[in-house]
Amino acid sequence: MNSQSVEPLTVDIASRRESMAYLCVDAFIDTFVKAQVLKSAFETGLIDYLQANQPCTRDTLTQQLPCDRTGMTLLLDLLKINRVIEENHGQIQLSSQFAIALQYRDLLQVKLDFANWVAPDFANHFTLLLENSRQFMERSRLFDLFGYHRCFEPTPENYELTKRWLRITTTLTKYEAQVCLQYHDFSQYQRILDIGGNSGEFVRQICKQHPNLLATVIDLPLVCDLGQAHVAGKPEANRINFIKGNALVDALPKDCNLITFKSILHDWPEAATEQFIANASKSLAPGGTLLIFERGEIELTDQPLPYCLLPMLLLFRYFRSPLVYQRQLASQGFEEITIQSINLEMPFFLIVAKKS
Repeated sequence: MNSQSVEPLTVDIASRRESMAYLCVDAFIDTFVKAQVLKSAFETGLIDYLQANQPCTRDTLTQQLPCDRTGMTLLLDLLKINRVIEENHGQIQLSSQFAIALQYRDLLQVKLDFANWVAPDFANHFTLLLENSRQFMERSRLFDLFGYHRCFEPTPENYELTKRWLRITTTLTKYEAQVCLQYHDFSQYQRILDIGGNSGEFVRQICKQHPNLLATVIDLPLVCDLGQAHVAGKPEANRINFIKGNALVDALPKDCNLITFKSILHDWPEAATEQFIANASKSLAPGGTLLIFERGEIELTDQPLPYCLLPMLLLFRYFRSPLVYQRQLASQGFEEITIQSINLEMPFFLIVAKKS
């Protein structure tokens, strides 16, 4: 068995750096106050107005937007401090740094909304999380948000609740997939099975870059319905198939030479992750590849933890060392196991293994 860091692609440092450019959004939501000020700037229409009408004066903004003069003055001054806007000779416009971040507006707003959703958990139940994780799960908004038990019965309410968390996972995956594509060569595969593949966004990004690939996603019933709607109309849609099922117990397709787990294994206890890997091994033909792209354990430094990482902090018990998965892969007979560490807003790792 081989366990080491590898460079499977011809390394293009510039391309890798470009794939991580989206991380610039975190600078504008790294504290609670900055995040709420920016949220109000979106809600009042200020950001959209400046995008369409910059530069403009404070008087113009006060006349065009719902804030009164005193409120607008405070909002603009806070945004200046936070480097969202800049003001020169009475003319206001978006800062060049924020204009870049605004290219990733969907991600910026998802991260902001996600952190705000779980902020009451941190404020009211962090001690409980430290003392009794099961009781925390029962009381937290975080685990109520990810209500996987609602993904079976096709009711309007269940679709809306599933759609709520699917927006988060899909948007994060949209950008994280770009990084994965820079660290692994997917051109060698013909058929991909993404277990717990969510809305299909991960395989969609892969298929987008590799037009000869065919992909299958297996996930819970309502997730698959929403996933089909998500990819519908996109050029890759006819190459992505969804299977409603449970990969822990259901038979998996046998015609894939790559099986992927993207940000799913941390949701499960180790006994379940071992079962996932065992089932994937049975499905793969000899020589097939299993790929795991996951968040690793949170690494604290002497810098304050950014507000936008609050959801991940509350999930701290669930992120594991890649060595756990390496051990499970080896026990299933996988070979040529390689681990790459990737530093994004938190540690990620990419594990690739071959079935003997």
